[in-house]
Amino acid sequence: MVDVQKIDAFFNGQTKVKQPKRQMENKHLRALRFAKLVMPSIAALLIGLILVFPNFKKNNVIAQSDVAMPQKGELEKLHAEDASFSMTDANGKISSFTAESMDETQSNSKVIKIIKPKGKIPLKESDKFVDIQSDVGYFNQKKNVIILQQNVKALYDKSTHLETSEAQYDFNKAYGKGSNALYAYGDWGKLWADSFAYDKNEEILYFNGKSKLVRDNHTMYAHKQARYYKDLQKIEAEGNVILEQEKETLYADKVIVWFEDDLKLKKVEGFGNVKVELEEATAYGDYGLYIPQDNDVFLQGNVSIHKDGNVIYGDKVTTNVETKISKMVSTDKEKRVSGVIRGSSIRRKK
Repeated sequence: MVDVQKIDAFFNGQTKVKQPKRQMENKHLRALRFAKLVMPSIAALLIGLILVFPNFKKNNVIAQSDVAMPQKGELEKLHAEDASFSMTDANGKISSFTAESMDETQSNSKVIKIIKPKGKIPLKESDKFVDIQSDVGYFNQKKNVIILQQNVKALYDKSTHLETSEAQYDFNKAYGKGSNALYAYGDWGKLWADSFAYDKNEEILYFNGKSKLVRDNHTMYAHKQARYYKDLQKIEAEGNVILEQEKETLYADKVIVWFEDDLKLKKVEGFGNVKVELEEATAYGDYGLYIPQDNDVFLQGNVSIHKDGNVIYGDKVTTNVETKISKMVSTDKEKRVSGVIRGSSIRRKK
């Protein structure tokens, strides 16, 4: 049935009918108006960013802010913290090292920068090592060579300390060297040299250039090279060598110093242009020998002794540095000891 009252009320304006479609249309219109207003602003902002962005790249703002940008291939570089590594020499002996950090200098370069390297290089005897360290190091994996720089320190066989500013060691050749000044010390004394080298196979330390060795009351200077032979317990020095001991001084082209097992001085030999200055006389010869236990100095070959204006010539002389007594002899039966005393010549039988 039809409700007549509702129909009359509608036409009389007393009842309102809902209009959902018109409300939806109004919402769409408002959205369109908002988009028309906002979209131009967004477009302008995007255009501004496109124009400004190249300027950021040209001005290198990132570099100025000290932010490191990765270079090409940089992510492939080796990096390690609290690292340990080892090398094998030609004899199959292993040297082990540790470091605070390790970084490859360039991608695939095989050259590693090491911070605070510390390591052990084995000697010929299996239970003995060279302990070595520095502030910075570089290890070339291709050449099997390590270069140490800044505050380089080495402890050789727990008895000899070496200090320098630069050194390198070739594990293939078992050979090390340094071109800067070296300072070394141990139970045997103290030594200064212009540069050095080390041959592990022969157990020889080379001190090149001018060198100075101080031990107890002995001081030795060499102007060419000094060599320490660990196995033979001796030091060889060449080039205007000077050996000073209290009131006696020995000069020679070459000097060899021999030690006992306890590093006590055993004997000293001089070769070529030997000169011995004593407190009261000066002696010359081709070869000299000093035995500290006996306080005796032997000179042989073209020997001459100069004292108080007097000169004595012979083939061999023995002088005691304590008693100051000298004995001159001639080894050739056809020759005699000769001399000049205050301008007069003398000759006597052997």
